Amino acid sequence: MPDFQNEEKAGALEVNVKKERLDKIKKVITEVKRHFIPFDNLVKTPASLKYPDYNLMWNRDAAYSSYYITEFIENAKKGNLYGLLGEEIDELDALNGKLIETLWENLDSEIKKINMNGYEKDISKLESKLGDNHILSRFDIDENGVKRAENDKKEGKTTRSWTMQYDSAPLIIMATEKYLQEHAKEGLKSADKKIAKNLDFLVNYMYNFHKTPCADAWEQYYFYDRDNTLNGQNYVGKTLDSYTVSSLYKGIKSAKEIAKTLDIKLTDVDESDISTFLLDNFIITDEKRGTFLAKSKIEYGETMPSIGAEEIEIFSTFKPKGIEQLEENTVKTIENELFHGDYLPIRYRFFGKYRGMIDTYFGRGSWFHLGLQYSMYLIKNGRKEQAENIINYIESRIDEDGSLPEQEVYDRNRVNDASGFLERNGNSTIKCLFWAETAYLAAVSNLMN
Repeated sequence: MPDFQNEEKAGALEVNVKKERLDKIKKVITEVKRHFIPFDNLVKTPASLKYPDYNLMWNRDAAYSSYYITEFIENAKKGNLYGLLGEEIDELDALNGKLIETLWENLDSEIKKINMNGYEKDISKLESKLGDNHILSRFDIDENGVKRAENDKKEGKTTRSWTMQYDSAPLIIMATEKYLQEHAKEGLKSADKKIAKNLDFLVNYMYNFHKTPCADAWEQYYFYDRDNTLNGQNYVGKTLDSYTVSSLYKGIKSAKEIAKTLDIKLTDVDESDISTFLLDNFIITDEKRGTFLAKSKIEYGETMPSIGAEEIEIFSTFKPKGIEQLEENTVKTIENELFHGDYLPIRYRFFGKYRGMIDTYFGRGSWFHLGLQYSMYLIKNGRKEQAENIINYIESRIDEDGSLPEQEVYDRNRVNDASGFLERNGNSTIKCLFWAETAYLAAVSNLMN
């Protein structure tokens, strides 16, 4: 005989869970909107509202956030979220359009600087390695528009600057492709002119430098060697990273799609050359882990036994040709080496003779947006229950104001924070990260659909 009393209790619990989740989503939307600080037709979206050093825009954080906002809005319109939160979602959508405009405004500004300084495409020349020859990773905005962050002005004359990160352009292009899929070209106001003006340059730029070192997703290099600089021989960063190389592949693929939509003529470059380079240089095998895609490689040197949580994006979003053969074991290595059964992963781990290369930022925390990226990968691959466990856990960490932290530090992963970030921040991790908050909206809406 059916137990109607227990069925009624289960139904009430389901309603409560849905309401509780809806309340979390509302709070996070409100928090995300607080990150949009208007400057005429542009918006400044600080990486964090609670950590002074993050009161700037990062191309990477902002582009991913735009991508996730578009995905959230797509999912909301497919499901019942839009019926419940239509006004808030429409407002967020309009702000996202301004974010796309802002990102292209900055790309246009950076490309002007590159050309003004005498763009050097020959990767053998010193000038090709200077910050001024590249799109730097972060910027600021004031009443006069976009500008290079004050502390980064010296990076223009630095060889292999930590602000020299090649994923900026592809991620902005990827976010723009996503936005155009939802809005068509009518959604753009003035960005279409800047896209038309700069897209071919960016395609050639991404292709030209895909075999050269830059700082990785964490703004770091993992091997230094002597090289010529403006100040004579100095130690400079010499690592390439599979995440960055893969992002360049995706950037060119997305650029080709944008070109079709906006009727832009592009130089014919073959992005499959990038996937070939990736597969020729980043595959590694060891007895314990088998064959997987390594995180880092030394320029003109060996592949470093390593794994990075950011590599999930290679299989979830970038998808270079031929990479599927390495997916299962690389993801398994990420799960075993970086999650350790937790809901959130540490950022990376190196093995063998490089095992001393340890992440010490904030005492080696585990990162919320990385857990959310992994949950979206799980959803795409039919592992919904595991994804929901991660999302439930992250929802338990959402603050009353809707903010999500950058990371949290588990005792067993903790290492000496030699640079003192934790201590200077009141022995606390960074309590608000735009990237994590927008990733939550994308992940939870994917789960609900």
